Amino acid sequence: MTIMQRILAATLLSPFFAYGATTTPVQLLNPAGSTAGQAIVSTGPSSAPGWASISSGTLAPIAANTVLGNFTGSSAAPAAFSVASCSTANSALKYTSGTGLSCGTTFALTSGNLSQFAATTSAQLAGVISDETGTGVLVLGTTPTLNQPNIVGTTTNNNAATGSVGEYVTATSGAVAITSNTPANGISISLTAGDWDVDGSVFFLATASLSSIAGGVSVASTTFPAIPLYFGLNANLIANNGQSFGVPTTRISLTTTTTVYVVVQGVFASGTCNVTSFIRARRVR
Repeated sequence: MTIMQRILAATLLSPFFAYGATTTPVQLLNPAGSTAGQAIVSTGPSSAPGWASISSGTLAPIAANTVLGNFTGSSAAPAAFSVASCSTANSALKYTSGTGLSCGTTFALTSGNLSQFAATTSAQLAGVISDETGTGVLVLGTTPTLNQPNIVGTTTNNNAATGSVGEYVTATSGAVAITSNTPANGISISLTAGDWDVDGSVFFLATASLSSIAGGVSVASTTFPAIPLYFGLNANLIANNGQSFGVPTTRISLTTTTTVYVVVQGVFASGTCNVTSFIRARRVR
């Protein structure tokens, strides 16, 4: 081959070698030693590149408490965005489209009570309850006003609790010897503060005739209430013939615990007289 022929051949082949050096198809790369998903990664200027997996650890470091993403309102390259600190109770991360992450501090907790919410009206509360009864505003336990309530009474033979409307207190005495024409306490009970209806009954038995008998409810020991809150009878009641009557119902309104009495009195010229008494009280409110 002449020199001219060699020059011509080199000229024709040089574009082929230049093209092969820059556009080698990936299909011609040797996959030996690789796994699925790997890419050829540079290992620096002094060693040949090799197959390797691409992970987050290979990304350039970013500042603490930041995330990599796009929080703008349009398409953009990923960038590092600061994440607000939400380490206190009732706080949580809040995402706003086109803006990013912020810290919300007014979120309700399932472990919290209703005080974490804004003030709620009775109507609003009734709107979220499905089994309420009645209408109107919410009623709390101290000094409420109820308009035409339907209060269902007990349906069995039990007693109202102490302090409740309907509380019932009773006592019965044995035979108490009395002195003629002198008020005496036939029986007493202790009532707590409240509004009570109190009444009772008495039974007189004398060994001689009685010219009068009387009985009434009083908060003063051995002292009759004012007329007509006690019963009195003037008559010639024969000896050894028992006489009984009911003591008038009296309203007893108390601000503190007080002893309440059934006071009795009999007038007799001779012999002895004994009185057996009963007292009952019902709390009306």
